[in-house]
Amino acid sequence: MTPHTASLRTRLTLLIIAVMVVVLIPLGWISYRRELREMNELLDGRLAQAGRTLGTLIAHGQLPLHDADLPGIPQNSDAHRHGVVVSVHPRNYEPEVGFQAYDPQGELIAATSNLADLPPPTSDERGFRDIQHGGGLWRMFTLQNRANLVIRIGERSDNRLDIARGLVIEHTLPLLIGLPLLALLVSFAVKRGLRPVALLTQLLDRRTPGSRKPMPLNYAPQEIKPLIAALNQQLERLEDALEREHRFATDVAHELRTPLAATMIHLESAMIADDQAEIEFTVRHAQQSMARLGRRIEQILAMARLEAGAASQQRIRLDLSRIAIEVIEELAPLIAEKDIALSLNHEDAPLMVLGHEVALTAMFRNLIENALRYTEDEGQVEVAIRREGPQAVIDICDNGPGIPEGRRQAVFQRFHREVESATRGFGLGLSIVQRAIELHDASIELMESPLGRGLLVRIRMEAEPS
Repeated sequence: MTPHTASLRTRLTLLIIAVMVVVLIPLGWISYRRELREMNELLDGRLAQAGRTLGTLIAHGQLPLHDADLPGIPQNSDAHRHGVVVSVHPRNYEPEVGFQAYDPQGELIAATSNLADLPPPTSDERGFRDIQHGGGLWRMFTLQNRANLVIRIGERSDNRLDIARGLVIEHTLPLLIGLPLLALLVSFAVKRGLRPVALLTQLLDRRTPGSRKPMPLNYAPQEIKPLIAALNQQLERLEDALEREHRFATDVAHELRTPLAATMIHLESAMIADDQAEIEFTVRHAQQSMARLGRRIEQILAMARLEAGAASQQRIRLDLSRIAIEVIEELAPLIAEKDIALSLNHEDAPLMVLGHEVALTAMFRNLIENALRYTEDEGQVEVAIRREGPQAVIDICDNGPGIPEGRRQAVFQRFHREVESATRGFGLGLSIVQRAIELHDASIELMESPLGRGLLVRIRMEAEPS
């Protein structure tokens, strides 16, 4: 298992154990070195104290020396003639120690059997020194006391090595035993700590498609709450996108079925017709059906772009008068075709609002285009944009047939079409307007036109300070 594919629990456990190993091993080594140094200082101090005590006892004649054979030394040697040899019989649990004592003339007074054949110290050999003797290393301490006696005392370094080994075992064994136990405990602790993640996984597994219920934040740890909040926002955006796709598919299926069928019927009639006039008549109607189809596709795509753009973009400062002028210029061919008198009244200063340009453009286009289409030839359409206090007010009125008061609210529903209308309205125009109104927290009102007949559409939205 590579580090990239390992589970979060495994990675956390390994990282925590690695941190503990990296920290504990150097600490153990430092502690071992410090204790070893303190142990050597303690033993050196004890050795020095024993040497001073030995010198004092010899100087006062209080050391119970007795003659003994000197192993390995000839009986006629100087050490045997002039000094007393103390036999040493170390036990297994005692460190091996020894000493030498010399009078002021440098003659050996006394020695232990294990150091009797060691050459006398030179004048510069004072203090502590490591000496190789008798097949082993000795830690020696040499001093000259007030009685001018030279005392050399030492112990085998094997004793210190045994203590050092004991320290190594003392510092290593807890790590060898404790690290596996710590690994188990850390793994258990990490598993407990990651329970909120496991719970979140279970909740996501049980989540039904289309659900808008947010993931709960009440019992989540502080570190996971931002993740869950971001996940809730992402799920909400995903559900919005799925809903938009569903609406788009429904719109396409609903709105394109009729014009496609009509176009096919007209084309089939043209194919079987013999009369040229009848062929031209059916082809012209097929062309009109295709124009209606193109218009419906345009409106469906406008609605989809409107909803998708509003979901992904922030509001920006926009000039309502500029948007209205651009839409009127776009609709100039339709205005000229029907010879309609269209006027635009707006203030000289820009009227700024915070909004989505795609949505506001679609709103103006549909309202003005509906007014043009429902108004008879040589009719009249007026567009007025003004500021009233903190609000921007948009009025679009015409002298067309208008909408009865009892049916004005229904026209904002998708696919609604006035049955008396002979125009080519397709039921989505005012639905697009209503969606743009909702996106800008605005209000829309349908009233009687001041032109004697027709419809007045009034929109109010919050304006930016001038």
